[in-house]
Amino acid sequence: MNAPPEWEPEPPMVVVAAAHQMRGPLSSVRLRLELLQDRYLDAADPAPGREVAAILREVARLSEVLEQVLAWGAVEHAVARAETADALAVAGLRVEAWSAAARAGGTHLEIIGERAPLVQQPGTLEQTLDVLLDNALKVSPPGGTVRVSVGRDAPGEVAVDVCDEGPGMTREEIAHACEPFWRGRAGRGGRGSGLGLTIAAALLGASGGRLELGLRTGLPGLRARAVLPADTPAPTGPPQAPAPTARASPLVRTTS
Repeated sequence: MNAPPEWEPEPPMVVVAAAHQMRGPLSSVRLRLELLQDRYLDAADPAPGREVAAILREVARLSEVLEQVLAWGAVEHAVARAETADALAVAGLRVEAWSAAARAGGTHLEIIGERAPLVQQPGTLEQTLDVLLDNALKVSPPGGTVRVSVGRDAPGEVAVDVCDEGPGMTREEIAHACEPFWRGRAGRGGRGSGLGLTIAAALLGASGGRLELGLRTGLPGLRARAVLPADTPAPTGPPQAPAPTARASPLVRTTS
């Protein structure tokens, strides 16, 4: 089973309004952190300055999330502003960003794949992977593995899979997974707003892509697939060599 959610997400205005209202306080936090960072520029101990810089990077990420929510609210009216990106590079950065959370939960986080240029609205794949990785790490059992796979799928498309070893979803759950504030069995009782998949599906759709959710063949857990248009046509001609393995390819990166 591997199909896009049946529900077509529409942005509830309360969420868009909340994101809009958070921009001001977040800008204030960023400004205060930047002033604090300036105080540590010539400090004998560079550790505090590095910590502030790390916090500033996360604040920047949060700002991007808010901007994506606002973009979600205006998705039908937004001016197309496509960019090209390498899916493997984007996925590698997000895996690196989530590696500390994976280690804290006792989960092995790895990435495998090939370079795959794609076309997207700015930040679409980054934001989508943050949602999918967050979900996968929440449901993965200690000692489990979350694998990110990057590659071409159908002609003209790039697919990024996030596979976990959690309880998975039923067909009915998959059909409702992208509805705002809906939460499945695995998410009930935990943190989370129930908006992550809603936003991811809307952002992918705005870039001409889609979100697919399905069971893993012969394995436990869920496979969440982000599909986006490829920047170049898929290669044609004679069959290509088998995909490189984790042991053989320099394009394979693994982190825990």
